[in-house]
Amino acid sequence: MRPMLALLQQITQEELRHEILHTWETAKTKWVIPIEVFGVDLSINKIVWFLFIGAAVTFLLLFIGSRILKDRPGAYQVIVEEIYGFGRNHLGGQMGEEGKKWFPYTLTLFVFILVLNLMGLIPGSYPVTSNITFTITLALITFLIVQQQGIARNGVVKYFKSWAPTDVPARPVLYPFMWIVHLIGEFAKPLTLGVRLYANMLAGSLVIYVFLSLILYFGVFTAFISVPAAIIFYAFKLFIAVLQAYIFAILTQVYIELAMFADESH
Repeated sequence: MRPMLALLQQITQEELRHEILHTWETAKTKWVIPIEVFGVDLSINKIVWFLFIGAAVTFLLLFIGSRILKDRPGAYQVIVEEIYGFGRNHLGGQMGEEGKKWFPYTLTLFVFILVLNLMGLIPGSYPVTSNITFTITLALITFLIVQQQGIARNGVVKYFKSWAPTDVPARPVLYPFMWIVHLIGEFAKPLTLGVRLYANMLAGSLVIYVFLSLILYFGVFTAFISVPAAIIFYAFKLFIAVLQAYIFAILTQVYIELAMFADESH
C-alpha cells in the first residue's frame, strides 16, 4: 500500500481524475474510423469496436465451437458443451417443449451480454452494456420477436383478444380497461429489460469510480479505504455481470413463450 500511496502523491488531481474517468470521456473519440452515409454519421469508435469484439467472441464460442466437435473433447469443446447444456436446461422450454426452439437465440443473447459485461471489467475497455442505446435496442428486438411469435402462432385476432380474459364481470367496462393495461405492459416489458441491464451495469461502474474519486477530494490517505472498497465492488460487479446477462436472457425466453401460448393462459 505504501508504494501505491507514494505513486499517487506524484500525480496531480487532474491527472488522477482523467485516469479514473477516461473510459467515459474518451470512448467516442478513440479508435475512430470516420464514416458518413448520406449525411448520417456512422463512424466506428471505441464503443463500437468493443461491440464488434463481443460479437466475435460470441460467434467463436457458439457457432465455430459447435462445428469442431471431437470424440475426445478438449478444454474449448468442454466450455462450448457446458454453455449449450446450460441453455438447454435453464433457458428453453419454460412453459412447453415448443418454446425450446427459441433457446438458441436466448442462449446467444446470454453469452453475448455476458461477454460484453465481462469485457467491461477490463481496465481500459468500454462497458458496452452501460450504454442505454445498446440495451434498449436489444430489448426492442425482443419486443418484435415476442409480438411476431404471438401473432404467428395464435393469429392476429386470437392473440390480441387473449390480452384480457373474456369472462370478466362487467365485461363492457373491465375488458377494454384490462386490455389497455396489458398493452401498456407489453411496451413496459422491453423498457424494463433494457433499463435494468443498463442501470445495473452503469451503477456498478460508477460505484467503483466514486470510491476511487474519494482520493481526489480527501487526499491520497483515503486510498487505504477507497481502494479496498473499489476492489470489493469490482468482485461484486463480476457476479452482477453474470446475473444480469441471465436475467435478460431468461426474461426474453419467458416473454416469447408467454406470447406463443397466450391463448392457453386464459
